Amino acid sequence: MSPSFGVFFGGLIAVVLLILFASTTGYMVVMVVGQCAAIGNCPPASPDFGKGLIYVVTTVGGLVSALVIAQLSVIQPGAQARLGNFLPTSTAGIYTTNTVVALYLLVWIATGLSALVVGVMFYPDRSSTLSDIGTTWLGLAVSAAYAYFGIKPEAKAEREPEATRDAAASTVVTELKAEIDANRIVFDPGKADQLTMELLGTGSGTKATAKLQALVLALVKVKSPLRISSIIRPGGHHEVGRAVDIGNEDIASALLPTIATNAKVAALKIDEIIFDATTAGQADANIWNYDGGSKHTYDAVTLADHKDHIHFAVTA
Repeated sequence: MSPSFGVFFGGLIAVVLLILFASTTGYMVVMVVGQCAAIGNCPPASPDFGKGLIYVVTTVGGLVSALVIAQLSVIQPGAQARLGNFLPTSTAGIYTTNTVVALYLLVWIATGLSALVVGVMFYPDRSSTLSDIGTTWLGLAVSAAYAYFGIKPEAKAEREPEATRDAAASTVVTELKAEIDANRIVFDPGKADQLTMELLGTGSGTKATAKLQALVLALVKVKSPLRISSIIRPGGHHEVGRAVDIGNEDIASALLPTIATNAKVAALKIDEIIFDATTAGQADANIWNYDGGSKHTYDAVTLADHKDHIHFAVTA
């Protein structure tokens, strides 16, 4: 196979993925704007889009964004653009490559920006899927800029004052307490005091990690009330404060389609999701399950232990 054919074929796949991402996101933006403009306001609504569309747009969006970041990481600021490892030398090749790369980046930026403006800034409560696309794109756009300019975000994190990190953690705890006070986060009977201390970190001993607290806050913003049945207990992620069990499993069909996506799992630093989805009427028991941050198929024994609650765990 000639190098030029490989570049053409790979580029064709990348363009097809971009078209799929841009068209599906554009459709969602048009639908949300049209509905909200028609009724004059935009109250929260049940998901307007099918599971297939949501799966495609989140998965393809992640692939396209990863490609953009990879492309920008190999281009030095002010240097000639390239397609993969192909660096053009002729005038026509340089012009064509620059055009393709520029158009690709512009379409990606326009698509993500429209999702951010419509789904996050203007109508944040109408479609959680569009909102997720916008917020995820914003984070990836920052990563793309870091990649292009060779900036390492971890270097900033190392210089970040301890007080700033403490303030961010304190904000999450404050919001969690407000959700508890409003009965949007509830607990199994007889466990409220203990689980509240574990979640907010006000008790002695092992407590929920900052990542787990952030995850619980994200979950309750998708669906409430959220009933917590277990946080700290012997074994696995629970023992170190990195796991939570949601006892009102009846909310799975409303909660998990939004949370159990590759983009959301990465954004929320989710390690595991374990739930027997047949309990929620799904044919595939593992349709929403993750392990190590990737889609996973659990065996029958594991699934049998997760019919009456949804298990979430975060990374270390």
